[in-house]
Amino acid sequence: MRIYDISRTIKNGMPVWPGDPEVRLNWLSQISKGGAVNLTEIQMCAHSGTHIDTPNHFLDHGLTTDALDLSVLIGKAKVVVVPPEIKVINDNFLRTLKLGGVERILFKTENGDLLNESTLTFREDFVALDASGARVLANSGCRLVGIDAMSIAIFNDPDGGHIPLLEAGVLVLEGLNLREVEEGEYQLIALPLKLSGREGAPVRAVLLEQHK
Repeated sequence: MRIYDISRTIKNGMPVWPGDPEVRLNWLSQISKGGAVNLTEIQMCAHSGTHIDTPNHFLDHGLTTDALDLSVLIGKAKVVVVPPEIKVINDNFLRTLKLGGVERILFKTENGDLLNESTLTFREDFVALDASGARVLANSGCRLVGIDAMSIAIFNDPDGGHIPLLEAGVLVLEGLNLREVEEGEYQLIALPLKLSGREGAPVRAVLLEQHK
């Protein structure tokens, strides 16, 4: 069995959404400086790096991270490669795919090159889902949608790409690193921190590829 770590590394200076606080990993104690132990303090937005959006992110009374059905976050997932000429994942593109019965779909796009491990700047021109695409997925029986961008929605329409999914109870997994993953079916494990009453949380996400 091959394991793909599809999480982004949390580090100082990594790209964050405009207006969000910078990620800060601070040493509270270091053995090399005379401390008894190495000890880290973490300061960051819950939506930095690889993270989950729950319905509560856009819906005030929606599910929070501590109330999620974990079975949605563990199971068969389909990785779909979005061709570079597709800049917006819309209803027309999704209707060309065979998504019948797919409960977890992860979109691999050119965002992987825009948001690689060495990139320290935010770009607005990432590939994402528009409202028409979100409605198609919300009505398809899908339970989780993921993407290799900081947001599932296009930059200038966050509601359009999120609300149809979250209203349907579809969880959103953002900030994935799919650069080493080929299109196909895998087993997904994507467990968020169990934050009380919160709308999102960091996730360590992996894909398992069974030997054929």
